[in-house]
Parts: sequence; C-alpha cells; structure tokens
Amino acid sequence: MSKLHVISTGRNAGKYITFCIDSVKRQTLQPDSHTVIDDMSDDDTVEHLNWIQMNNNLPYLNIIHNTERKYRLKNIYDHAIDKDPEDIICIVDSDDWLARKDALKKVKETYDSDSKLEYVYTNYRRSHETTKGHGQAPPSNDWDPYKDDWISSHMSTFKVKALKNIPIANFFDWNGNWFRMATDFAYVLPMKYGFKKRDGDYSAMKYIDEVMYVYHFFNNPGKPRSGPEGEKLSSDAWQNSEFIRHRGYIEE
Repeated sequence: MSKLHVISTGRNAGKYITFCIDSVKRQTLQPDSHTVIDDMSDDDTVEHLNWIQMNNNLPYLNIIHNTERKYRLKNIYDHAIDKDPEDIICIVDSDDWLARKDALKKVKETYDSDSKLEYVYTNYRRSHETTKGHGQAPPSNDWDPYKDDWISSHMSTFKVKALKNIPIANFFDWNGNWFRMATDFAYVLPMKYGFKKRDGDYSAMKYIDEVMYVYHFFNNPGKPRSGPEGEKLSSDAWQNSEFIRHRGYIEE
C-alpha cells in the first residue's frame, strides 16, 4: 500500500506556516509524514514552528531547519527521492494551505483507483479570490509540455518513481546549479514529457477539477510582485521558465 507524504518548503513564511500545518492537521486522511523544511528564514518562522511543535501532538510532523539555503526544488528532491517508489508526494508550500479537509483523501483515492497513475494534480484558488484557478487536463496526446501551454496546477502530487525517472540534469540551470526559480517547470515538464515518451500518451496523469489548494499571493513577502524586488523576481522566474522550455528534455 502506497504511503502518502506531504512536503512543505519555504523561507520567511512566519505569517502563514500555521495555516499550512493546520490545514494538514485537519485532514480526514492524515499523511504518513509531513515534512516542513525551513530554508534559513530570518523572520519569525522558527518561533512559529517551535510553538507548533511544543503545543501539538503530531507524530507525523517532521520539522527541518536548513543550515544552508537549498531553495525549493532541491528541498523537494532531497526529501522525496529516497522514499519508496510507489509512495505519493504532495507538495504544499509553507505559505499555502489545503482548501478542503478531504483533499488528501481525494488524492489518495484517485491514485488507488488506477495503478497507472503517477502524477495527480488539482485545481486551486488564490487566497484573495473565490473563483477557481486555471488548471486543466492535457488537451490531447499531441500536447507537448515544453512547447504548448502550461496546464499544471496546485496541488501538485506525484509518485516517487516519477521523480526517480527524471534524468537529474533536467534540474540544473545554465551554470550547473539547481534551479532556484520556476521550479515547477523544472520537475513537472520533464516528468510529463517522460510519461509521453514512455507510454505514448498521458494516461499516467490525472487532473481533479476541484479546488483543493489555496495559493497565497498578495501581501506575501515570499511572493513579492511589485516594486524593484518583485519585478526582478518575476523577471528571473520568466528567464528560468523560458530557458527550461527552450532547452527541452535532457536524456540520461
């Protein structure tokens, strides 16, 4: 039986980390583990995490305090890659949270309904909105994840074997470093491309068109989108995503 693990990584999520952990705590299906990685925050994230750990009996909760910045992609990889290939990884960023109490149950039931599935994703809403996000299923088997529209969405979940099957060079940028921006592109695009390359279709993927995830956006220092810093972050993210698209899939 596949185990289900939640991974939450982030930096300076002090205002939101409690929402994240509480949303997992309220799930009707508890995860086998919830790993929360603090990537060297310099706000009050550590204090919030210490309080949560002292005042809650959550045997599945594992809090990691990095002693060097690893950024999102490397954190996800390090804490997923050694788990059983059939285990399920659910990504819930430290400044986001699950929208429904049955979100993990719904994801687990979807995987259990079809042994071919290796990547399941849901719809979401932004924290300041009530409408759905823009997630969608692959339009056809002719869809190319590198050339066509981005169709993935939060919550992003995958089986460990899908991550293991990605040649590791796909995770490195033009300088040979782990991608720090556009990290969804860095692992989701080669994962989907690998499904089509292996199976000839996208039957290993399933989209749940229900809001299971809240993506916190405005008034969030972890995702600034205004002023010089926000403009630079947006520019850097775009540069990374375009590089990944143009480079395409890297074989072994």
